[in-house]
Amino acid sequence: MTTRRNSLFIAVLSLGLATTTLRADLTKVVPEGAKVRKVAGDCIFTEGPAWSPEGYLLFSDIPNSRIVKIDADGKVSDFLKPSGRSNGLAFNAEGELFACQGAGDGGEMRIAKIDPKTKKQTALADKYEGKRLNSPNDLALDAQGGIYFTDPRYGGQQPAEQPVMGVYYRDADGKVTRIIDDLVRPNGILVSPNGKLLYVAEPNKRELYRYDISAPGKISGKKRIYTGAPENGGGPDGMAHDVHGNVYATYKDVVVLDPDGKELGIIPVPERTSNCTFGGKDGKTLFITARKSVYAIDLAVKGAAHAGRGRGITKLSGTKLREEKIGVLAMKVPASWKRGQPRSRMRKGQFEVAAVKGDKEAAELVIFYFGRNQGGGVAANVQRWVGQFDAKDRKVRVLVGKAPSGSYTIVDATGTYNKPIGPPIAGKNKPTPGQRMLAVILPTSEGTYFLKFTGPKATVTANAEVFRTSFGGDRSKEREQL
Repeated sequence: MTTRRNSLFIAVLSLGLATTTLRADLTKVVPEGAKVRKVAGDCIFTEGPAWSPEGYLLFSDIPNSRIVKIDADGKVSDFLKPSGRSNGLAFNAEGELFACQGAGDGGEMRIAKIDPKTKKQTALADKYEGKRLNSPNDLALDAQGGIYFTDPRYGGQQPAEQPVMGVYYRDADGKVTRIIDDLVRPNGILVSPNGKLLYVAEPNKRELYRYDISAPGKISGKKRIYTGAPENGGGPDGMAHDVHGNVYATYKDVVVLDPDGKELGIIPVPERTSNCTFGGKDGKTLFITARKSVYAIDLAVKGAAHAGRGRGITKLSGTKLREEKIGVLAMKVPASWKRGQPRSRMRKGQFEVAAVKGDKEAAELVIFYFGRNQGGGVAANVQRWVGQFDAKDRKVRVLVGKAPSGSYTIVDATGTYNKPIGPPIAGKNKPTPGQRMLAVILPTSEGTYFLKFTGPKATVTANAEVFRTSFGGDRSKEREQL
């Protein structure tokens, strides 16, 4: 447990707040001269910020029962109204939106999935043991398709049906389990970037607790790791993780903690904070909801990656797989993937993956092998693959994982793909928008293989997990490269 005073204020010169020298252990997080700026206002009470993989921010304006959108260019507009009095929001890596609804009286008092395009809402959890939930407040997604969520009660005149203010886990198949029942009023919740730790806020006591995750929805080892100073107000409320597992906890201001609860410093904000999340073009912008406004500050570190849909195991249970031998690779691919004749000597194998509904063309998986110690290093290939997308709209993530053959690197890129036309020697290509690439550098006993899965975004996304399974990859164990 750690208790510290608010000894550090940073980087808000543009707002006229006090600024002092950064503590040494926070300079790696907050650059000298970084400034908090206001990006939205004119709300009643802001909460639940969530960054979409599509490049925009959403947040809840609870009393107005609306979800507000901030585009990449700063334009502010209503995304959904009424929103069921939404509170906490979260996107997964596939761009699916999840929401806590029913803050106070009103709304559905549930966890819901909201289609970002059609705005269609699907209830995922609204009862436990036949009794209505109190008022789901915040949620955190895991890589297995599960949802951890808190269920306190703030205000409202309707009688509570649950005997406690608890923490729950909804697994990928829809089963809801209460996993914590001994906190007074749990609020913010986080799953660590490696999926092994669960953080839960206890704002009534200014405390932060950490638990070990042994399996989806299975926790143990409760430990109080931080208690906020009284002068920094109640909290923590909502929280966010960076790629190193540091915790950004909202009290009166934003308190930055290392994964074990050591206070690294404080980011002061003009209004009392309620929640925060990472986003922006490079993933290094911390967005902070604070009373009637939303603020942002550009940091030196990226936020943790979005959790994947995580339904790979469930999907594969109903998918017939076959083994395909390609060099030393024994790949397991769906029976529906059509293996074709390689079109060049560099290609060891290739598959056509049928388009999903809405896409006009199939995707393609190509496996290359150039020989031992050939084909270029990791950095050169990452740069080459990224360069195949137009800089104007590309979005790229580079992750590392571990397959049975060894550690692999995967490039996940979306945007306008300069699709090769004709033989490689001709050097012709066609700019094709709305594409996605999953490209893998995979070491084996024979040498390095290069797997390139490209095509319409929806089709590649629908097959992303089975693609990883084909070579022994595991999305839940991948970590984003800085």
